[in-house]
Amino acid sequence: MVQTEAAMEAYDAYFANAYVPAADYVWPAVVLIIAFLAIWQARTWVSNF
Repeated sequence: MVQTEAAMEAYDAYFANAYVPAADYVWPAVVLIIAFLAIWQARTWVSNF
């Protein structure tokens, strides 16, 4: 599992120096925004009928 540990360290180092360091909190927000946009698009598409 040496490769996995090295990959996790690289992942952590990448997000520690990223534009948004709190990636653990940003990804759920991104998922919710995409879900909201998908529901909005579905509603507007259905309303065309």
